Amino acid sequence: METEFRLLVAGFCIVAPSLLFVGFVRLLDAMREDDLVERVLDRVDEKDGPTGTALDPTTFLRSAREKSRRRTAVCRECGAPNATDGGRCGLCGAALR
Repeated sequence: METEFRLLVAGFCIVAPSLLFVGFVRLLDAMREDDLVERVLDRVDEKDGPTGTALDPTTFLRSAREKSRRRTAVCRECGAPNATDGGRCGLCGAALR
């Protein structure tokens, strides 16, 4: 009797998470509002300029790269990149100018 109970508990622990996941995915699919998504996408397409989801990813990456370059300084002693707000190099400890 104890062996059957343990097998039953083990089977429940194996099967229950899968069933809960499938139920959760179906619930989310049922809650999805396709009309709302379509309206938002239409509204984004109507706007002029690169705003919202219409932003070009390559433009965004280029601007982020330029911003990160402006925020870093190269150590003159070891050549390691450091944040400009730090007064010393994180690798060798030399003063950043």
